[in-house]
Amino acid sequence: MYDNPLITFLGNRCLTKSDAELVESFLAGDGLSFRSLYERHYRMAVGIARGHLIDVHLAEDAAQEAFAEAYRSMHSLQNRAKFASWLGTICRRTALRLARTQPRTQPILDAQEPICDSTQQAMSAHVQELLERLDESARELVMLHYFSGLSYQEIAEALDLTPQAIHGRLQRTRRELREVFQSEESKE
Repeated sequence: MYDNPLITFLGNRCLTKSDAELVESFLAGDGLSFRSLYERHYRMAVGIARGHLIDVHLAEDAAQEAFAEAYRSMHSLQNRAKFASWLGTICRRTALRLARTQPRTQPILDAQEPICDSTQQAMSAHVQELLERLDESARELVMLHYFSGLSYQEIAEALDLTPQAIHGRLQRTRRELREVFQSEESKE
């Protein structure tokens, strides 16, 4: 992960610590602890922001701003073990603030590879439209799980819910998407 063997060793040591331990270490002056928190929770922060922002780059900016705010405000975190949900709240507020100032012109989906086939383009546009129909909390879950690749446990920690609640909410969201998709197919 790092070029310097000492940093690699120290970084690996930080990866075995809990969030609460990393927060305490950071507050005691260990800058590598915040780096570990950043690396551990970056995907989650971007996923939360993408649930509210259409532009992936703007979502990344929101995540960066959220981490900067967390860095400045870490001393105010009461329950050190709740770092992920605290950061998620900061990120959500940042994304919502940025969303108010940005026009909704770019898609939520950003293709990793260029889409050449017109059928693929149409399907991508349709998926985009379906995602935009979801309420913000359902879209946030979809983005965290399917686009950021977070597990139910990771999402649960970020949103301060149980993995079972995440599972249930994603099931309802999938069912809702399926019903909308099927009703549109039956119209055609």
